[in-house]
Amino acid sequence: MPRPDIDEAGLDQLLLFARLELTPERRAAVGPALDLIVGLMDSLDAVDVGETPPATAFDPRWE
Repeated sequence: MPRPDIDEAGLDQLLLFARLELTPERRAAVGPALDLIVGLMDSLDAVDVGETPPATAFDPRWE
């Protein structure tokens, strides 16, 4: 299920959580960038990994 776009209230909450103060110009640029990131996360969620073990199970030693 796709995530909803981040609205002004959501952006306010994210900036408050991150303790960031942005100018209106920067806020205007951050909104579309966040929507792009959320879209990429949605596309990763759509990938069927089946029975692939988590990366913590990877053993890089040569045998």
